[in-house]
Amino acid sequence: MLFLVEVEAPDRVVYFLTRKGEFKRGDWCSFRIKEGRMIGKIRLVVPAEGKVLSVRDNSLRKATVEERREFERRRRIEKKAYEVALRRISFRKLPMKLIATSYPLESNRINFYYTAEQRIDFRALVKDLARVFKVRIQMQQIWVRDESKILGGCGICGRRVCCASFLSKKKGKLDSVSLEAARLQNLPLTSSKISGICGRLRCCLNFEYTTYLKLRQNLPSIGEVIEWKGEKVKVVEQNLLKDTVTIETEDGVRKVISGKVLRESKSGK
Repeated sequence: MLFLVEVEAPDRVVYFLTRKGEFKRGDWCSFRIKEGRMIGKIRLVVPAEGKVLSVRDNSLRKATVEERREFERRRRIEKKAYEVALRRISFRKLPMKLIATSYPLESNRINFYYTAEQRIDFRALVKDLARVFKVRIQMQQIWVRDESKILGGCGICGRRVCCASFLSKKKGKLDSVSLEAARLQNLPLTSSKISGICGRLRCCLNFEYTTYLKLRQNLPSIGEVIEWKGEKVKVVEQNLLKDTVTIETEDGVRKVISGKVLRESKSGK
């Protein structure tokens, strides 16, 4: 039997499909991420329904007491590393913004995530940090949209931002979002309405984009001149979800017509 396990870690929510029935809500577990191992608390365990193509249970297991202690120790080091790095960046006047630090289990290096508008020579900074923490130091530049992915937060919908919850972490980077996706869905192009907390276009604009593209194929384009009841009329508006268009006659009279009626008229039915 397969189980869906939802794990809440300090900076992310991870979902696993597993055949192990030993997990229950409230258990501490350990799982592998790209940088090493992570500790999290299980907040949901339910039987998996439907056809499952893959099972992600190779790395999920119950966390030991020693792992939890080591994890907490490394969390304290992460916090200290962030504070020390901020001071050294300010001291060396480097044009960069420090976002977060990471020191996973089974890793011998501390990762520092930052954003910058230009190439940064941080060799002196790395030496400063290595001198303090006595481990390998890795500086990793990320983009503005990745900042929300790492730090998390709430979107305009009131839920945890998609990039920090269910969007795939294996892809390396998030899919690009174009303004055309907002236009096609007839959304207001006001920046505050279509932008996420990162200041870029919201990832969720892509979720229904392909559906709207398919719906648009069944209707004439805005600005297109079509024939309706022996008269040339112009399409001035579309409502893809209702499958309707608004036409305007040469006299300026507007009328809403069903896409189904238009298609039947065009086919001669």
